[in-house]
Amino acid sequence: MKLVMTLVFAMFAVFAAQAALAQDAKPSEESIRQLFEVMHSSKLLDAYMTQIDSTVRASMQQALAGQQLNPKQKKILEDMGAEIGSLVKAELTWPAIEPLMIEVYRDTFSQHEVDGMLAFYRSEVGQAVIAKLPTAMQQSMTGIQSHAQALTPKIVQLEKDAAAQVKAAGEAQHAPQSTQPPPAAPPPQPQSPHSPHR
Repeated sequence: MKLVMTLVFAMFAVFAAQAALAQDAKPSEESIRQLFEVMHSSKLLDAYMTQIDSTVRASMQQALAGQQLNPKQKKILEDMGAEIGSLVKAELTWPAIEPLMIEVYRDTFSQHEVDGMLAFYRSEVGQAVIAKLPTAMQQSMTGIQSHAQALTPKIVQLEKDAAAQVKAAGEAQHAPQSTQPPPAAPPPQPQSPHSPHR
């Protein structure tokens, strides 16, 4: 599920871009709505949401790497993945997050900066960036997932080694201590009366 959250955070990062503290008047709500409209923010969100199902499946496959599941177990996990995808899509709708994004933009950007972004995204280059951004993000996520899958066996082995060490340390702490007294020293031997005196 970490990949799902990564996708969601990446979506917000795309919307926020390179945020800087506002140095002058806060932007108006209307100008931010215009910016979202020019950026096709609702369509961008829809594009990201279409990737949720594949992202959930990839995340589950990564978590279950190397495990053999019977058909019933696979069905249970597939149903859970579908429910997670549906839940995320139902909650992360544009009408639900637009008020939050407006507040984020008002607290982050100045009116001057919003006006500059409006000018850029209304340009031919700006519209090209918006059109190609979902593809770039999808390719980026695919590459990240590939790297994560390559790390999975190493992470699993580290977890097994750590679990074994923790178990061994716990067993050593609770091992019964020996209660037998140390062997007594042998009694001193009496000196022979014929022993020579120095």
